Amino acid sequence: MPARRLTSMLRGAFLRSVLTLAGGATLAMAIPLLFSPLLTRLYSPNEFALLTLFVSWLSNLAVAAGGRYELAVVLPAEDRDATHLLALAMIVCTALSVAALLPALAAREAIATWLGAAELAPWLLFLPVSLWCAGAAQIWVNRNNRLRRYDANAQGRVAQALTLTAVQIAGGFAGFGVAALIIGQTAGQAAALLGEWRRDMNERFACFSGVSVEGLKRLAWQYREFPAVNTPHAFAVALQDSFLLWLIAHFAGTAVVGYYGLVLRVLKLPAAIVGQAVSQVIYRDLAEAHTRGRPLRPVLCKTLKLLAALAVLPFGLLAARGEWLFSLVFGSAWGEAGRLAAILAPSFFLSFACAPAFMVPMVLKRQRTSFALALGWLSANLAAFAAVIVMTRDTVWAFATMSVVMSLYLASYTIWVLRLCRREDRRCRGAVPC
Repeated sequence: MPARRLTSMLRGAFLRSVLTLAGGATLAMAIPLLFSPLLTRLYSPNEFALLTLFVSWLSNLAVAAGGRYELAVVLPAEDRDATHLLALAMIVCTALSVAALLPALAAREAIATWLGAAELAPWLLFLPVSLWCAGAAQIWVNRNNRLRRYDANAQGRVAQALTLTAVQIAGGFAGFGVAALIIGQTAGQAAALLGEWRRDMNERFACFSGVSVEGLKRLAWQYREFPAVNTPHAFAVALQDSFLLWLIAHFAGTAVVGYYGLVLRVLKLPAAIVGQAVSQVIYRDLAEAHTRGRPLRPVLCKTLKLLAALAVLPFGLLAARGEWLFSLVFGSAWGEAGRLAAILAPSFFLSFACAPAFMVPMVLKRQRTSFALALGWLSANLAAFAAVIVMTRDTVWAFATMSVVMSLYLASYTIWVLRLCRREDRRCRGAVPC
């Protein structure tokens, strides 16, 4: 991309919003990354495997924690309607967290055994608390986005990273093992929530004062596609990672789960944090542009190009020298994790660069088609991965297959979204109400 064009993209309110969120996300990403070489020497691959399984299933539930009503918070023209959607999301989150408590108390040993990690059983008791904190933090991110409180979201991410890292390092030196990893995870989510809540706590959550039962019912029905369609979509995406971990644990062993967990910790999740931070800004801007009848495609293209330009060098280096980099930074015992990271680098690059495209179907009410596309590709990915790992027990070939399938999915999905934007923009220019 020519330097002049890149410079022109980095101007104005959009840049300030992106820099606020992405800056906080980058700092939040840098903190655990800087201390990861220490953590890999304090904890074993097996302990990282247990944390990875815990976080995976927590993430599965967290994506549905608010019934996806939180994603609709930025859409209504009236602030009162947005507040009712916020309240709806918090009600669903609390109900789901309470519901998760029963299996955590009654069947945690059976659940842990099914996951292929019986040692995880005692720590499943943390799941309901972690779920509520993660869900509520996710909900409040969208309230802050609506109000353009991007600094509060950035502060929450940094507080999460600092708390999580501090607890895990202290627990590692104290010899608490996997307990410190999981407690640190939960404490980090609580810290993020408090950071995002700060302004509303100072106002004693006065935003909820006008919430009514009638309003809750009306908004629940008006935005029913979010729980009905977007929740299964998000759950299917999250379930893919959990099922992959189950396959790896049963056919390749928990050590490989630990390697993959480190890759997720230092590459996929940080990249997702930054990509999602930018997506939060673009989602707000796309919703506003659509409401006012302005074209969507230029806004989306600008962001996609920016993210691609930022990501090409680090992910290219990872693809070329991943095994060497991981061995150098994390120790020779983690070289295999670097090999996996190099194989997955193309799909990680596209996942980062294309993240804003997933905001468009929610704005244009095309969530059903989006879900159908995702379900088809994710099913193909799981089937291909399972077939390779079951028949060959070769994780390298299995991950290579996954990287190819996911790269094709992300590229094709983004092309579909760009075409969708182009059709919508033409409709608006034709004086048809948007």
